[in-house]
Amino acid sequence: MEKIKIGILGCANVARKHAIPAFQELEIAELKAIASRDREKAAKWAEEFSIPIHGTYDEIIKNKEIDAVYIALPTGLHEEWAVKAAITGKHILCEKSLSDSYESVSKIIEACKKNSVVLFENFMCAYHPQHEKTKQVAELELGDIHNFTGFFGIPHLNKENFRYKKELGGGSLNDLGAYLVFMSRFFFGEPTAVTCSLDFQSGTDMHGSAILEFQDRRHALISFGLGKLYQSNYSLWGSNGLIKVNRAYSIPKTLAPDIKLIKNENLQEISKKIEFLPAHQFLLGFKAFCEAVLSNNLETKNKKYEEILSQAKVLQAMRDSARTKQRIEIT
Repeated sequence: MEKIKIGILGCANVARKHAIPAFQELEIAELKAIASRDREKAAKWAEEFSIPIHGTYDEIIKNKEIDAVYIALPTGLHEEWAVKAAITGKHILCEKSLSDSYESVSKIIEACKKNSVVLFENFMCAYHPQHEKTKQVAELELGDIHNFTGFFGIPHLNKENFRYKKELGGGSLNDLGAYLVFMSRFFFGEPTAVTCSLDFQSGTDMHGSAILEFQDRRHALISFGLGKLYQSNYSLWGSNGLIKVNRAYSIPKTLAPDIKLIKNENLQEISKKIEFLPAHQFLLGFKAFCEAVLSNNLETKNKKYEEILSQAKVLQAMRDSARTKQRIEIT
């Protein structure tokens, strides 16, 4: 069986907790190398997880044994290392958000196109089947769907965390709000306009809220933030009912989704749980990436480029709206 040889750039918590176990469980992937700015840390992780090669980011990217890289670096470092990886012909699976501006995302995609490499932005929630199931139920039960409402917030982290550092691409929009934008697009397509407010502290957006306008008079109302009571959810509200999805984004592989359909019957609220089994969204997403690399299909590559650019365009419109305090139309 042909296997994709993977190198990991960055010894981040997401790599330890999710990525390394998922790659090691995946039959069509071989975890070949790991890199860190701290060579000693890379060596320690390589020994701990039985990874044969370790070194610096440059050493891993230039290593001809490596087919693809998983980038688990702070958002502000993604452009540099994604472009370098693309130039060497390495396929790229990069943690979200791909970068912190539309211009930067465009540069990464241009490098990937020029070198014909697969590029995935790791919104792992895209691969959890609970969302497709929710869409199916919504289309059958909710009637005319008017609103997507979503919240994603986490408690404060260590102050040295990159999410608090503007120069590393930190902030609540890149890290949390991006999920809400991604999921609202999953249900409603591409927004036509946005109005966004961001609360900055020391140059970094700590909290934010936005209204996204879509075709057919649909709206997404979203709020996100660092230093909040944990929430990771969304709801769809229609003329005939409401669906609530709890633990929507960072759902553990052993946790069954919590999805409720709420309707009114004879002036009474009726709530029904939609039964669904747990799923390993990281494993499913990484499998899709490796299959895309193996197939090397131009249509698949171009579709991913377009999806990533569309996401980046909305996030940039939100930044522009917050900066100018105006509603921004998306063309």
